[in-house]
Amino acid sequence: MAQPLPPRELPPGYTPPARPATPQILAGSLKAPLWLRAYFQGLLFSLGCGIQKHCGKVLFLGLLAFGALALGLRVAVIETDLEQLWVEVGSRVSQELHYTKEKLGEEAAYTSQMLIQTPRQEGENILTPEALGLHLQAALTASKVQVSLYGKSWDLNKICYKSGVPLIENGMIERMIEKLFPCVILTPLDCFWEGAKLQGGSAYLPGRPDIQWTNLDPEQLLEELGPFASLEGFRQLLDKAQVGQAYVGRPCLDPKDLHCPPSAPNHHSRQAPNVAQELSGGCHGFSHKFMHWQEELLLGGMVRDAQGQLLRAEALQSTFLLMSPRQLFEHFRGDYQTHDIGWSEEQASTVLQTWQRRFVQLAQEALPENASQQIHAFSPTTLDDILHAFSEVSTARVVGGYLLMLAYACVTMLRWDCAQSQGAVGLAGVLLVALAVASGLGLCSLLGITFNAATTQVLPFLALGIGVDDVFLLAHAFTEAPSGTPLQERMGECLQRTGTSVALTSINNMVAFFMAALVPIPALRAFSLQAAIVVGCNFAAVMLVFPAVLSLDLHRRHCQRLDVLCCFSSPCSARVIQILPQELGDRTVPVGIAHLTTTVQAFTHCEASSQHVVTILPPQAQLVPPPSDPLSSELFSPVGSTRDLLGQEEGIGPKAARKSLPCARWNLAHFARYQFAPLLLQSHAKRFSSLKAVLPPPATQAPRTWLHYYRNWLQGIQAAFDQDWASGRITYHSYRNGSEDGALAYKLLIQTGNAQEPLDFSQLTTRRLVDKDGLIPPELFYMGLTVWVSSDPLGLAASQANFYPPPPEWLHDKYDTTGENLRIPAAQPLEFAQFPFLLRGLQKTADFVEAIEGARAACTEAGQAGVRAYPSGSPFLFWEQYLGLRRCFLLAVCILLVCTFLVCALLLLNPWTAGLIVLVLAMMTVELFGIMGFLGIKLSAIPVVILVASIGIGVEFTVHVALGFLTAQGSRNLRAARALEHTFAPVTDGAVSTLLGLLMLAGSNFDFIVRYFFVVLTVLTLLGLLHGLVLLPVLLSILGPPPEVVQMYKESPQVLSPTTPRGGTLRWGMTPTLPQSFARVTTSMTVALHSPPLPGAYIHPASAEPTWSPAATPAANSSATE
Repeated sequence: MAQPLPPRELPPGYTPPARPATPQILAGSLKAPLWLRAYFQGLLFSLGCGIQKHCGKVLFLGLLAFGALALGLRVAVIETDLEQLWVEVGSRVSQELHYTKEKLGEEAAYTSQMLIQTPRQEGENILTPEALGLHLQAALTASKVQVSLYGKSWDLNKICYKSGVPLIENGMIERMIEKLFPCVILTPLDCFWEGAKLQGGSAYLPGRPDIQWTNLDPEQLLEELGPFASLEGFRQLLDKAQVGQAYVGRPCLDPKDLHCPPSAPNHHSRQAPNVAQELSGGCHGFSHKFMHWQEELLLGGMVRDAQGQLLRAEALQSTFLLMSPRQLFEHFRGDYQTHDIGWSEEQASTVLQTWQRRFVQLAQEALPENASQQIHAFSPTTLDDILHAFSEVSTARVVGGYLLMLAYACVTMLRWDCAQSQGAVGLAGVLLVALAVASGLGLCSLLGITFNAATTQVLPFLALGIGVDDVFLLAHAFTEAPSGTPLQERMGECLQRTGTSVALTSINNMVAFFMAALVPIPALRAFSLQAAIVVGCNFAAVMLVFPAVLSLDLHRRHCQRLDVLCCFSSPCSARVIQILPQELGDRTVPVGIAHLTTTVQAFTHCEASSQHVVTILPPQAQLVPPPSDPLSSELFSPVGSTRDLLGQEEGIGPKAARKSLPCARWNLAHFARYQFAPLLLQSHAKRFSSLKAVLPPPATQAPRTWLHYYRNWLQGIQAAFDQDWASGRITYHSYRNGSEDGALAYKLLIQTGNAQEPLDFSQLTTRRLVDKDGLIPPELFYMGLTVWVSSDPLGLAASQANFYPPPPEWLHDKYDTTGENLRIPAAQPLEFAQFPFLLRGLQKTADFVEAIEGARAACTEAGQAGVRAYPSGSPFLFWEQYLGLRRCFLLAVCILLVCTFLVCALLLLNPWTAGLIVLVLAMMTVELFGIMGFLGIKLSAIPVVILVASIGIGVEFTVHVALGFLTAQGSRNLRAARALEHTFAPVTDGAVSTLLGLLMLAGSNFDFIVRYFFVVLTVLTLLGLLHGLVLLPVLLSILGPPPEVVQMYKESPQVLSPTTPRGGTLRWGMTPTLPQSFARVTTSMTVALHSPPLPGAYIHPASAEPTWSPAATPAANSSATE
């Protein structure tokens, strides 16, 4: 029996901890949480043991199930329709689009092809004749595009959109007008005669050269044809449209051009025009009244003087309008050109798409490479092609990313020590995660969730990086099983220690992505749901299948096989795998059975209520901690980490004494314990800043509606009637001597709207088509609408009204003698009509949001007056969701933080710790938001999804440290240091694996992916690493929850500092005063200074080293003294 030593004697080199915490009796309030956690960990332990027992079956069934789900990728559907990707089903915009298509059959009346010209030298003025000459060259090249399909040739004049082609009774003139009628091309060249060169139509009249817009003077042509045909109605139509001399009356960009017409203002002077002056106020098509192209449609980067005059610009834009597929199909249906090819709407769509692709190709090749200007061509087909290319899976990048991850996992887990090497485990883990990602995406396909560009370009790499994190955590914990753990319980022990962390991270990730699905954009909602499902599959794979892989690897070590090349025997199996002890002071303990008998003091406490005697020992045997460790490290720190950067050196003999090199013992756990934690757990001031962006409001323009065109037309024919009535050309009984407009007014004025008595001639002088207040009489409204639609095609086309139901056709015949032409059928009540309006200055999301809110407010006001109205167009289609984006973002973040708190509180059973985790996650989200603003990434739908998901991804970096702190013993600093020691390596490896997964996004061909996904997610990963390994340990060391055991006594403040050893005796400090219920106990124990080999590290039978077993440790004898 050991005798008590004199007081105040300490072991040699012993340094007492600053504030040692002793594990004592559980507090009453903590019994339930610890019991619940023990119960949950017991389930995990049973699960791990069951998987290890049936590892082969589990692996086979798991691979079979995941492989079957992965087959669902065969039915995957990739969505590339912008409307389907961006407009929420059932939303206000979706309902409005459905109503529009229901009434019109098609939303867009035409498609736009654009040519944008910019100078190669930034900031250069583009308003010069030379620059417009290059623009003309590119536009001419594009306008001459022809494609051959279905045995026919298709050029611009056949497929372009023509606004308001009039119907003429004279067949010859009608055919000539049909061939000559110009395409709608919005171009700055229309300010000059050269704009006519873009119009490809031509007509032939006997005795005249081919009539083209470059030589067509409509006024002169009508004078020449007047003696041969009655063209008064056509003349009035041109006069009302203010066609005038069309293009031949405009200045020439190049007055030296031989074809420049004599009627051009600068033909005789030969002076180049002032381009800025000519473009001020915009340009006009062949009709000055109905075809006005505003400056904003033609120029970009405009600079004006103080008086508002245009001085310079930095971009030119020309827009070619083509018919929609439905219009092209209807236009050529039944035509002799298509009667033999089975003409269909699909063929019409193919013709348009082929022409657009050729248009873009030739336009971009129109200018030489050394030109001072550059051309950018764009068409809807180009956008579709980009989306298709964007949505295709890059096999090379996917394979490269996964190979890189395989290499990283294998290298970091490979060891020279065959018993500790886990290279095959790393390879199998990455391949398993890859299969889980494929199975998750296959499950999404089976559930009907369509894929999009975000799915194919981002999700495979993001899911890989997130999934491999838990693989590293389990592999790291598997090699750090406590000494003496039975072989058949190794997997159970691993899941018991790490299953809670894996469950926490996976559940929070799934909840985060499900919350991100609140964003009202289908593409991002699908991405978030797919990410949540993939994370769930990763969780199942890591918790159920990967433990079977670890168990098989344990079996491989038991069979003494090489890592990776498991078909070969291990060369390490023939010798002792000896784990060396650490240094004791300045001396090295030789390898062998070395015992040190020490005398320690323990205390017994008798509970009066239960009469139970509890023996209390100090926390672990703390012998000879290194002088540089202020946190009292244990003597045997883990040296079996799978994250060792350098393997342990082998001995030269089974009994040779040696001293390991410092570099051979260095690993991430060692770094976290001895360098990082002491440096981190000091007082440092930390500051965070935020950024704020101020956006200017957009400018708007009041629209001109079809009602304005309609009313102005009625006022015009009323004025013509008044003149004819005053001059006597129109009377109560005749209108034939009057003008065409006067005759139309005559017919409208006599309408009563009564089927029994439809005409009343007495109304000719008693009523007006438009009253003095500018209102149209209700009984005349729909009959007048019929006449306007039939008689003013240019005005109707300019209004873009698109009436539904369409008014009936009615042809005015001034010389009809039967009287039938006096009856005008009324149009049906309108269910749909529209008018265009121009939005200017929309550059930022805030500009679009403000414009949308203003338009919506105007529509709401109209609705209060009984007119249902809604805006449509690209801004409302793609930016409508941003009206409630901030609300959805804040709602999703708040709900997610609450859910994260609840999940952490339930699984950790500690609301205090859960609150600190949520605080760190919220800080990380706010900081990411600020960094995005600093990088110029504004708040939009995609950053919102990443910000919401950042909370779940951030859990990967925080919960492991928090759980390690919660389950550690001792002071806050000591517990924070121990948490870092055990989690620094897996958290760092998880961050590196995530960055490796994201690295493949940097190679994307789309700047959008690089900017919004790679950069933001990389910043998120770095922030998570800093918050998990720097901020959270500091917060825990200051504000962390108390230990889960009650400290029954405290060390006396009079504990002496380490004294110089004398004679090798052991000395202990004085025991502080204890409560009366405590009794001092003196105990003697024998400690072996070398750890047992890991399972799988076997002693060769010929070795002289005695084997270790738990029973070999001598039991401690104790005696109680009063």
